[in-house]
Amino acid sequence: MSGWTEFRDEEVERAEALAQKALALDPATTSAYRLLAATHLYRGRYDLALGQIDRALEINPSDAESYAYRGYILVYAGKSGEAVPWLEGALRFDRANTRASMYIGTAYYFLDRYDKAIEACDRTLARNPGRSTQLNAHAILAASYAAIGKSQNAEGERAIVARLSPFFDAERFAAQFATPEARDHMLEGLKKAGFR
Repeated sequence: MSGWTEFRDEEVERAEALAQKALALDPATTSAYRLLAATHLYRGRYDLALGQIDRALEINPSDAESYAYRGYILVYAGKSGEAVPWLEGALRFDRANTRASMYIGTAYYFLDRYDKAIEACDRTLARNPGRSTQLNAHAILAASYAAIGKSQNAEGERAIVARLSPFFDAERFAAQFATPEARDHMLEGLKKAGFR
C-alpha cells in the first residue's frame, strides 16, 4: 500500500516464507507470528491474521506489539469497537507504542469519536514516527477535522499529506478497509477535507 515495492505479492510471499523459516528455527518467535499476521492482513484474510496474533499472545500475553497488531487487524477488518480495548491494552504496556497510538486514532475516527481521533493522531505525530505513519496520521487528522467542521485544520492536514505523498489517492487509501461502511466513511471524510 505504501508503494515500497513494485512486486507486492512476491514480497509478501517472501515475507511469509521467512516467517515460516523463523518459526522452524524457534517456534516461540512472536515476531514471526506477527509477520504471518501481516501477510494475511495484506491478503484480506482477517480471521487467519487474528489466529496468528492469538498464537503470539499465547506465547507472551503481555506483549504490547502483539496487542497493537490485534487491534490494527480489527480496525482494518471493520471492527473498530473491538479494536479499541486491544489498542488501549498495548498503550498500557507501552505508552510510546506508535502503531497502537496511530490505530486507536483510526478506530476512533470510525466510531465517530473525532476529538479522540485527533488527540491520538497528535500523540502519534509527537513521537516523530516514520513517513508511512505520518502519512496515515495526517490523513486521519484531515478526515477528522473535516468531520467536525474545522475546514482550515483539515486543509492544513491535506497539504501535509500532499507534501508527503504527491500522488496520494483517497479512494485507494479508503479501499484498505474491509467493509463498505468503513471505506465509505473514510472516503467521505477525506473528500470533505479536500482530497480528490
